[in-house]
Amino acid sequence: MYRRLLPLITESDKELPYYLVDAGVHWEQEPIVRPDGYLYQWIQCVEGEGELITGGRTFRVKEGTAMLLLKGAPHEYYAVSPSWRVNWIVFDGHQVESFLKRTAGITAPGVYYISKPEIFTARIQSIMDIQQSDYALRSLEWSAQIYSLLIEMVQYASVHPHNSASSLNLKLKPLFDYIEQNAHKPLTLEEMAGVAGITPQHLCTVFKKTTNIRIFQYIHSVRIKNSKELLLRSPNMPVKDVALLSGFEDPNYFCTVFKKHEQLSPNQFRKLYY
Repeated sequence: MYRRLLPLITESDKELPYYLVDAGVHWEQEPIVRPDGYLYQWIQCVEGEGELITGGRTFRVKEGTAMLLLKGAPHEYYAVSPSWRVNWIVFDGHQVESFLKRTAGITAPGVYYISKPEIFTARIQSIMDIQQSDYALRSLEWSAQIYSLLIEMVQYASVHPHNSASSLNLKLKPLFDYIEQNAHKPLTLEEMAGVAGITPQHLCTVFKKTTNIRIFQYIHSVRIKNSKELLLRSPNMPVKDVALLSGFEDPNYFCTVFKKHEQLSPNQFRKLYY
């Protein structure tokens, strides 16, 4: 049975980083044409098929996929099967654009494959259920749920099948383990590509998509984490030895990288605890 939620929106709500505008579950989707666009929308197909036209392209929307429509982007969508049911949420907020661009790398509307559709179904259902909670808390709870939904888009949605961050992370797990165990030694791209079973060029692409940082940035982060443990576990160990044991051959470079990560020098970091 379909349900729709139209929350009360105050001026205070609009100051939140994310706020709910509209939501629905098991909705029999009617044709929509918006030449001037609308707000941010996540529309998940749960039954049947439809088509989305936006940005001069036509996308097929079927079970296991969802539309993400950006604020102000012209679009239209309609059923191409006798019945087209969707779960959907409309939202806005001053942090949405920044999150989508910087964290998710999304700059255009489109259709996304979902590796775990049940997670999005449960999330939208949770958003619907908040209507039953205390009025004073609803806006904050909705804001938190929308942020969780955006995080799940990053984890479980992708423009290509089986290419979500969670799927890629599973494929790269042997490499993450290898880096963790060998970060104290020199690591080459060719060596790590061999562990992952892909070419060096493809490794760079996949790793960046999965973690949102470059592979050697990640290695630096692991080495800095290990150096912090050494600095605290061995308070009398010289910084140059900490650097070498953490995988940095040049102590001066280690200090530069450490300060960039922690906004403190290794000795300043150590003094915070001793």
